[in-house]
Amino acid sequence: MKFRKMLLLSFISILIFGNLGLHSVIVHAADSLEFREHHDLINILKDGDGENRVFGFTTKNKLTASNTTLRLYVNAIEVDSKDYVVDYANYSITLNKAPDRGAEIHIKYGIIPGFEWGEGANIGFALPEGDGSTRNFPVSLNYTLNSTKQISLSIDQTKVATSRFTFNATTNTVTLSEKQQVPHSGAKVYLYIPKASISSKPSPSEEVIESPVSSGAVDPPPDPASGSPSVTSPSPTPNKPSEPLVQIPTEERYPGSITIRSGNTITIKLSESASVSGYTSYLMVKNASGQVVRQIKIEPGKTSSFSLRKLGLPTGGYYFYLKSANQSVELSASIPQFVTINHEPKNIQVFIEGEKQVYKQPPTNFKGNILVPLRGIFESLGANVKWNSSTQTVTAIREGRTIVLTIGSKIAYINGVAVTLSAKPQIINGVTMVPLRFVSEAFGGEVDWHGEAGSVTIFLNKPSIPTSAESEEPASGATKTTESGSSSTSPILNNISKGINTPSDIIFVIDVTGSMGEVIDYIKETVKSFVDSVPAGSNFAVISYRDVNIYRNGDYNLKFFDFTQDKDKLKGNLNTLVASGGGDIKESGLEAINLATNKLSEFSSDNAKRLIFITDAPVHDSPPLSSFSIKGIAHKLKADEIVFDAIAPSDGDAYRQIIQLVKSTPGGALYDIKDASVLSLNK
Repeated sequence: MKFRKMLLLSFISILIFGNLGLHSVIVHAADSLEFREHHDLINILKDGDGENRVFGFTTKNKLTASNTTLRLYVNAIEVDSKDYVVDYANYSITLNKAPDRGAEIHIKYGIIPGFEWGEGANIGFALPEGDGSTRNFPVSLNYTLNSTKQISLSIDQTKVATSRFTFNATTNTVTLSEKQQVPHSGAKVYLYIPKASISSKPSPSEEVIESPVSSGAVDPPPDPASGSPSVTSPSPTPNKPSEPLVQIPTEERYPGSITIRSGNTITIKLSESASVSGYTSYLMVKNASGQVVRQIKIEPGKTSSFSLRKLGLPTGGYYFYLKSANQSVELSASIPQFVTINHEPKNIQVFIEGEKQVYKQPPTNFKGNILVPLRGIFESLGANVKWNSSTQTVTAIREGRTIVLTIGSKIAYINGVAVTLSAKPQIINGVTMVPLRFVSEAFGGEVDWHGEAGSVTIFLNKPSIPTSAESEEPASGATKTTESGSSSTSPILNNISKGINTPSDIIFVIDVTGSMGEVIDYIKETVKSFVDSVPAGSNFAVISYRDVNIYRNGDYNLKFFDFTQDKDKLKGNLNTLVASGGGDIKESGLEAINLATNKLSEFSSDNAKRLIFITDAPVHDSPPLSSFSIKGIAHKLKADEIVFDAIAPSDGDAYRQIIQLVKSTPGGALYDIKDASVLSLNK
């Protein structure tokens, strides 16, 4: 099943990473098959065999009945705590009833300070929670580090800029600078250290006992049938696969590449080795704050090229990378690369640490030299500036390095050593302008000129852009990305609108599991033109859904956004949708459709009724995971005279189910979800 594959592939990527030139003796938290889900850790156990009721588990974290509560799941459904007993001392769980053969079993427990876990190419460490005043946080680190580069910090799942904290490897302490707001009381503070920076494993005294309970060590609960204790099954060996099923390297060895060519053409190559059943590959685009603004499906084994303009992104700096993932956990990803987009290349843009700079006097190209406002560039680089009006001299100091420039002179000084500039500092429109490359490189910056985009990028410290699932929350308003004056086409929604000739009450029912990111972006981008093209007096609502039978902390499974005629409000409701989660292949689409039919019936209106269903997966259509059936929902659509349109797969199980709903009433149609691509926009 998909949940099992998710865990195995996550584990495999860790195994592979561990072979990329690292010390083979390293033992990480991820070796125990644990991964993070919001503020919980998931630990996969051995599959059920129809007989065994005792399951051991392995973890690097010290668990007790007082510091955490384990929750048990069988086939992704939480088991009542009355139906099993946890032995924290021996790291085992005993169920009243043996799970069926092949049943997928996992446990979940909350993260507390001191816990660690594997997350992509990093190990995560939970620091003490915020208290509203503390800036210093101790790290329970039992590893020896060979480097402190690329270490990152997050507070309540928001990344902290590297300039706003320091990590002392000697005292194992994280200190927040005055620039960083003090974490509020209860804030979750997580530190991430690259596995490549770890050169030794924890000391033996810190190793957790990995031996599961021995026979007879646990008193099992009474057998429900006899009322007497049953015989304890032999202790299981912790579930560790003997060999990986797939091998998809990550970071430098990820089997894909992104190339930006002249004319702002992007070329993506993705090897067939990234093709894994149940997993999807994407081109990910994040803004300078590390928030997702585009997620585009990429087919392995193919090379594709297109203009950056097709992405509909406004002028700015973005991080591009490729990743392969299932619905909820990242499998592997390439290293993010910074790309600048400038729709008016004659207006030079300057980006420092990925952030676009805005200066009172725009940058100027003077005989091949980019000049920028003196005070603006120095302050952007974190330097202290002093101006001597009598000598027309500027002195800038940063981290022990002093630069002295004189207006009208090509001679400058770096810590007292004279150097010759390529252009003189000069005054333009009353603003002192200095050569950008010299100033930046003098302070140790890496400077690149991108002629096609008319932009300059400067990095003093290359930022660490996380590629984990938890980091991929969409930016606020991120879907409003088309430039003013550009045109968007929405052939699917336009085709639907052609069949709407009278005012209608319309509900969008949208699958918001992890694989739906690009489709949701497509709907967000095109819904306004759809609203404009349907008859006046129409009302619009939204229902989003995942799987009502799978509990996921922080992910709502069924949500209704009320009717409105305001297209901006509708767009705002759509902008809140986040593609994440999803446990098994099928989702609770029938529950969502049933809710939509009820809302359409309850809404006081004489308008025609219409439902637009959007998904890439089949639906649960039988007990115990659904109390609805395709036939029953089709009958309800027909009885309520609700026209049913679908943007869904054009083949497979999903098609065979959904086409029956489309045909339940006249006027509906099914459109191939593969055509709901943001690359079809702004042609």
